[in-house]
Amino acid sequence: MGRHRRGKTQGIETVGDLIEALERFDPDLEIRFAVQPRMPMGYRVGPLAEFDDILWIGEATSDGYVPDGAANRLGWR
Repeated sequence: MGRHRRGKTQGIETVGDLIEALERFDPDLEIRFAVQPRMPMGYRVGPLAEFDDILWIGEATSDGYVPDGAANRLGWR
């Protein structure tokens, strides 16, 4: 479980948690993965792999910086 710069705990721990969180969104929305709260970068989601009872989500290609509005909604600004 990660922490962003304000120290708040992030709460998606299992595949079930992720599925539940995604259910509130339109299934036709594009999806990106944001990293680096101080200088947020966006990535397309890449391959998925299971290893040692953990599902790993890989990055594909970078889309550059995350828009300020998205960083705000992620709680990073």
